[in-house]
Amino acid sequence: MNKTISAILAFCLALGAAWGARYYGSGMEAAEVIRKLSGLRMALAFYTLEHKTAPSAFEDVLRDGKLEAAPRLKLPGHFGSSAVRNTPSFEIRDSGGWAYVNDPRAPRFGLVFIDCWHPDEKGRYWSEF
Repeated sequence: MNKTISAILAFCLALGAAWGARYYGSGMEAAEVIRKLSGLRMALAFYTLEHKTAPSAFEDVLRDGKLEAAPRLKLPGHFGSSAVRNTPSFEIRDSGGWAYVNDPRAPRFGLVFIDCWHPDEKGRYWSEF
């Protein structure tokens, strides 16, 4: 009986590991990611036009109603997330998520970008979009 339970547990563990590896290695196509990034940038532009300045945090765009929620981003080699990380400068940390430059003194203040230094399926780096 113990061998049967052990075999079932081992099979389930292997199946779970295979599914996890497949999920972690998969991701959205570049066109879908760029479409979502464009939506974030459009909402940010509407906020900036209305308030005459970029927000101090990306959450202000959501609170102001310019965007209902940040879209989910899933890049290969990263876990999926819809969080937008506020950062004082254009600094790639390879989180695989969205990032927003929120320091008014930074040269790229008000930029929302893809926080990933890996290339997409065509060899373009995600952070360059």
